Amino acid sequence: MSDKPSRFVINQRLFVAQLVIVGGASGFVAFLFAFTGQLGSFPLSFLAGCLGGSIALLRRLPRAEAATIDALAASWITTLMPLMYGGLMASVTYLLFMSGILTGDGGNGLFTSNLFPNFNRPAVAEDELLNMRMVLTLRPDGIADFGKLMVWCFVSGFSERFVMSVLGALEERAAPAQERRGGE
Repeated sequence: MSDKPSRFVINQRLFVAQLVIVGGASGFVAFLFAFTGQLGSFPLSFLAGCLGGSIALLRRLPRAEAATIDALAASWITTLMPLMYGGLMASVTYLLFMSGILTGDGGNGLFTSNLFPNFNRPAVAEDELLNMRMVLTLRPDGIADFGKLMVWCFVSGFSERFVMSVLGALEERAAPAQERRGGE
């Protein structure tokens, strides 16, 4: 396959994939709102990561070699893998924020910065079991925190190095603790 038609096929697939992702995430958010009364920020975070992954792929295309272009154009799966990977990296980023490992100003996380969003912490009684409604009530504290979350999820999808460097830093911090306990 020549280079130009292959690029066109990839661009078409990415456009269709972006439409499907936006439509699917919108439908999921509407479903959550209709049945739970909660929007939840997770689907939007996944969407931001998928879009970040698709834009990263679009930016890499002009510099890619012909063999890479042909491989991407050979199948839908190969074309869509960077989008799914971007969504998965955004999901990990969301979990890092939700868990409190990464926290905004005034947080007690392992890494704290005013660039990171703060999440609310709903009260859960000691004898109460965790359920999906409680998980869906975990969300950024305000509009600015929601914006920070979306930016970081997009960045996570766009550059997988962000999540990998955070996970690497967590691993480095865990290694001295493991050595202190006797190298388990």
